Amino acid sequence: MKFFKLSVLTAALMLFARLLPAQNGVISGTVSEAGSGEAVIGVNVILSKDETASSASAILRGARTNKYGFYSIPTVPQGSYFLVVRGVGFKQFSKAITIDKPDAAVKMNIALKQANVSAGEVTITAERETKSVANISAVELKADMVRKLPTIGGEADVFRMLQYMPGIKSGGELSSGLYVRGGSPDQNLTLLDGVIVYNPSHLGGFLSVFNNDAIRDVRVIKGAFPAEYGGRLSSVIDLTMKEGSKEKFGGTVNLSLIAARATIEGPIGDDVSFMVSGRRTYLDPLLALSSAISGQQSSLNYYFYDLNAKLNYKISDDDRLYVSGYFGNDVLTSSAAGATADQALRFGIDWGNATANIRWAHTFSPTLFSNFSAIYTDYRTGINIGFGTGDNEVGFTTFSQIRDFTLRGDAQYFPATEHKVKFGFDATFHRFTTLVESKSLPFGQALAALGSNNTIDALEASIYAQDEWEISEKFTTNIGLRMAYFQRGDRFLPEPRASVSYSVFSGNTDSFVNDLSIKGAFAIANQFLHLVIRNDVALPTDTWFPATNNIKPANAIQYVLGAETKLLNGEYTFSVEGYYKFMRNLYEFRDNAPFGLLAPTESVLTEGVGDAYGVEFFLEKRMGAFTGWIGYTLSWATRTFAELNDGKPFFPRFDRRHDISVVGTYKLSDVWELGATWTFATGQAFTMPSAQYSFPTVGGIQQTNPLIQGVRVNYTERNGFRLPDFHKLDVNITHYFTWFGLPFNAALSVYNAYNRQNPFQWVVRYGTATNAAPIPVGEGPRANSANILVPSVQQTALFGIIPTLSIGFKF
Repeated sequence: MKFFKLSVLTAALMLFARLLPAQNGVISGTVSEAGSGEAVIGVNVILSKDETASSASAILRGARTNKYGFYSIPTVPQGSYFLVVRGVGFKQFSKAITIDKPDAAVKMNIALKQANVSAGEVTITAERETKSVANISAVELKADMVRKLPTIGGEADVFRMLQYMPGIKSGGELSSGLYVRGGSPDQNLTLLDGVIVYNPSHLGGFLSVFNNDAIRDVRVIKGAFPAEYGGRLSSVIDLTMKEGSKEKFGGTVNLSLIAARATIEGPIGDDVSFMVSGRRTYLDPLLALSSAISGQQSSLNYYFYDLNAKLNYKISDDDRLYVSGYFGNDVLTSSAAGATADQALRFGIDWGNATANIRWAHTFSPTLFSNFSAIYTDYRTGINIGFGTGDNEVGFTTFSQIRDFTLRGDAQYFPATEHKVKFGFDATFHRFTTLVESKSLPFGQALAALGSNNTIDALEASIYAQDEWEISEKFTTNIGLRMAYFQRGDRFLPEPRASVSYSVFSGNTDSFVNDLSIKGAFAIANQFLHLVIRNDVALPTDTWFPATNNIKPANAIQYVLGAETKLLNGEYTFSVEGYYKFMRNLYEFRDNAPFGLLAPTESVLTEGVGDAYGVEFFLEKRMGAFTGWIGYTLSWATRTFAELNDGKPFFPRFDRRHDISVVGTYKLSDVWELGATWTFATGQAFTMPSAQYSFPTVGGIQQTNPLIQGVRVNYTERNGFRLPDFHKLDVNITHYFTWFGLPFNAALSVYNAYNRQNPFQWVVRYGTATNAAPIPVGEGPRANSANILVPSVQQTALFGIIPTLSIGFKF
């Protein structure tokens, strides 16, 4: 009932905004890319006295396009002006425009032509209209940049690229998961065309599920995000798929070391465009071929595939319909022959995501733009283990799933030049399902402790409103409120958000420093869904579960303060941001928790708090033949649980004190391009044995055999040890050429170019003086007596130097 009342209020706000009378003239429309017709996001639309808008005095007012390419400049007095549009990567557009009566509504749709950034066809100036609080803690990436950087296995991966940004860390060399400002991956709101993706990983975390060929752009907000986003604590990762070319049919085909992918796009008539992109690994046929060549049967089989599709239908000038979807799956199977056929052991695990979104974009008036969506998302994982056949079959199957049905409405209202109002609602019906089936009664009874068959339903809903208000030419603020409701526990929680930006000076293009702004933000967020993982290593078997009467929703309070400046006529951008985040109602497994295959029960969890704080430095160059950035993060993350580590604070495994990233691309010529990345990170926090002792007398009997003397081990505090520092260099060189009349590209990537043996883990192994492990690390003298067990440390490194080739073409 609460949510129904709030939904009625939101609808009333939309109607009120629709019925407000126009004040002076309004200029509105959309900005798209010439040729493809793709919406252009975040470019400046300027109302100017002259056709160049080259000085701050010539600029009267302006706007930025939203993520759908829409812009609106309200309250324009009668007169003649120039409309100037410019943004990085595009040639400047300029056109004369006239407001001939007080209430004139002028619609101007604009197609921007791409520019050669490396040739200096683009300039960035410090302008009044670019002031915004939207870029506090925000990172924006284009898919083209991802393709130019080194890859592992030849697969461009946007998540691995994001790990080079300050404040965003990886969980390890094997993982593409993102740990943002001291938060875990489940605290990231990962959206693909507005739909939540619960597990964004293939290969157990080695690659993300996002095919770079299908992605148009990525926006990441690292903390204190505005009221339009909710449901997670740490960050927003918002990916937008391509809409498909409206001009002509075309596509790409690419082959890498581990996968093949293909994309096709084009128009269907005058008003419809589409894009379809698919990818599949061919590890399974490679394993089969290897077995055939060696003559040894392989028991392992693995592959993944994914499919992206999008349809864009222009119903009228004011209405568009978008239908988009994603489907992906991972399959891992293994079988080992026993003594007889009836004893053959089988193992299988599969996991995957499916999403769908039907979105209607409607322009109610030149100052009111809206979106309404019906959304479906599904994440499921299953395990099948068994041996034997027929009546002798023994085994079990587990299945877990989270399925969501969502209705969402958003609106942007431009009542005046100084105000950009957003408001909306969403309602999500969650269904959590867990299942265990056994092939034999005794085995099924043994599995009873692992979990039970269960279906849980829950409604999550929210409304929000926010106003980006330009109080003066120097001072801008965004104040918003989100009200979140969760059915289980009948929780209704407020989430206030606020951000401010103060321009110290701007438009100073004649000096080294062009402008300087100071920014800050504050936010409270709640998360009603939990994902608890073991040992800070995410697996596809990890299960989401909702807040209950006893399991509380996680809560975070975040503060951000920073400064940003443009240098050398906008060619460089430098920013520094500090942050502090306090989190409550976090959950971890107790130390004595049994292993389970389904959602954890309340009895195996313990509740605690955490905090994270640090400072980030970022220097970026976005124009010229050489582009790239340098990022540095100094940060701390801690967790405190009364029932873990004797109640003392400890560092989670992903805590890194220092993190440095250097990323660059250099266009050697029209046909050769070089890319490189170098990263350094403080070693992972790790729990290690610190001492050992033994009891020579067991049960009153003197023991002489060291293998049964009862050796005991003391450990450091939880994650009280640091592995050696991590660092590596990756390089990539791409060659562009024409073959069979088609534009080709071939790339050579070298991962870990100087073959650094970065530690994945350290393991202590025991042996007598004559058979102890051969790789001691940091040991003193060892006893030579054969009656003493000798410990030694062995380091496990995952990847040395890995060169890979990839090739692709466009048509």
